[in-house]
Amino acid sequence: MYRARIKDSGREVFAVQIGDQPAWYTAKHPLICSTCSASVHGKGTYVKRTGSSHRAHFALNPRADHETSCPFNPVEFITSIARGAQELAHVEDGVLKLTLPGDVEDLAPPEQKGLEGLPHAVTGQQIDTVAPPLPPLLNCAAKIARFLQLNAFDNKTVEKFRVQPHGSKTTIPWGRFCYGPTAAAYGELVQRLDPTTTKRAPFHPVAVYGTVQRVRHDRKGRPFVFLADHTDLDGREFEVVLRSMHHTLIEPLTVGTHVLAVGEWSTFTGARVPQLRLFAEEAWQIAYWHTDEDTGSATQPMSPPALTPHQRAVERPVHSPSKQTPRSTKTGRRSTAPRPAPASPPPVVPTPLPPPAEAPDTPQHGPQPPMRPARLPDMPSAVPPVPAAGPPAQQPALPPRPPHLPMPASPPPSRRNGGILGWLERRRKRRS
Repeated sequence: MYRARIKDSGREVFAVQIGDQPAWYTAKHPLICSTCSASVHGKGTYVKRTGSSHRAHFALNPRADHETSCPFNPVEFITSIARGAQELAHVEDGVLKLTLPGDVEDLAPPEQKGLEGLPHAVTGQQIDTVAPPLPPLLNCAAKIARFLQLNAFDNKTVEKFRVQPHGSKTTIPWGRFCYGPTAAAYGELVQRLDPTTTKRAPFHPVAVYGTVQRVRHDRKGRPFVFLADHTDLDGREFEVVLRSMHHTLIEPLTVGTHVLAVGEWSTFTGARVPQLRLFAEEAWQIAYWHTDEDTGSATQPMSPPALTPHQRAVERPVHSPSKQTPRSTKTGRRSTAPRPAPASPPPVVPTPLPPPAEAPDTPQHGPQPPMRPARLPDMPSAVPPVPAAGPPAQQPALPPRPPHLPMPASPPPSRRNGGILGWLERRRKRRS
């Protein structure tokens, strides 16, 4: 909580005043909740042994509870979340259990076609948000993150929320689904996505919560935000960055905005400082809200404007190159389907040879082309005539065949070896 009251006078005090050491803080005046009579006390900014830092806030005193009607009562808040979660969450032993789907795409909201003219009782099935509405599960997650943020992520309050991954019979802590806002939480996700470590990568959708620290623009003028700037963990520096190819998804996020982003978070080592980043492709992947620390109030979670058909056609999405690594550095459900067998090469079909040219059956007159020399002089190299194709009736009349074909002239013997006869003659001379 960021607002409380002095019990005796009822005067409101704020957590941002604690750093100035006011009299009500140094004198330890009794304080109560801003909306009920529960006893609270102020805490200044501090850093835990894990390295996580916490800003000044108000916390409940030991054995103190908020009244039933108080918005900071976790029991009442859990009941209201489960009531409007469309069977995606249930309460068991005072703990809210949120059910996750198998993949990030399963978080997308259903098509809203044809709902404009329906009455509010039909269209208002989701928890209170502004248009475009968030998916029911993400809206629940955003409201839980906002509730924890208003309670300064008190450990006892965080333990009242758990998550059940798709296909799992057991639940996991809230911090294993939604990472942040501490450096230790971000660092755990970075280590789980690092392919060089032995830690198992998340097999379920992952969300990251943080507050916008600064806004920058890329070379094409598109904005991107830093949810954590130069976070230190065991001597390693990294940044938490939220980007998108669609500028309308990032433009509403200004410095100080609280953001919950869900999607395929991955690690990127090509920047000056290693990054834990997400490229958002849809408006429902981002939920954001604002908090006034002076008054302790917070707005309802909302999402950026929905993408137009023109944006989807012109602004291309980003395809992460992480699939090239042996171990994927992206979050999400792992595929259990067997790998397809390599395709066998197509059978080799022999190319048919062209039909042989027709040889003439009459002697040729005039100069003859040079013939290929035969190795044996007494072997005729004439090619027998090939009968003409087609039926005999269609062939033209041929002149009578001469009684003997002229024999080709034998080539002169080679000066080098004289052929086989020359070799035999030289061998006879050597023996004699």
